[in-house]
Amino acid sequence: MLSLSQTTGYAIQALGCINGLPAPARQIAIIAKCSGVPRPYLAKIIVALSGKGLISTKRGYRGGISLMRRPENISLLEIVEAVEGKHWLGNCLLGFNDCSKHFDCPTKEFWQRIRREITTILRQTSLADLITAKAVPKPRPAARPSAVRVLPNFGAASCPPG
Repeated sequence: MLSLSQTTGYAIQALGCINGLPAPARQIAIIAKCSGVPRPYLAKIIVALSGKGLISTKRGYRGGISLMRRPENISLLEIVEAVEGKHWLGNCLLGFNDCSKHFDCPTKEFWQRIRREITTILRQTSLADLITAKAVPKPRPAARPSAVRVLPNFGAASCPPG
């Protein structure tokens, strides 16, 4: 099954925990807790994202991690390529390293079309799209009665005192 890597998933989750501009920078410990990404692993992801100009990092007092652009202006494709590299989808669906001009692979045209479609969708989907989808309010559970307990009426003999 074709899917993004766990590292890419972690990167998207972590970026979703960093508020957009002009929010203050977030500490890595806060981002790790919010995203559920292990802190040492998150540190490696932060380096990759920073290297591609998606986030900025600042050490020391008032330091932390912040987005370089608004979430609406960061595409999922940019995040994927920052973590996985430009050729993350691979040239061959079957995993062959070298497709030859002499061998006409039956999946070649299909895979080229699917790669274009996936790339287009990721390019058109922004980080903000995911943050917004995640932020849709969930129904709140019904309020619990404060200190009143309703017990079935089993008669006075079956109720404990007090």
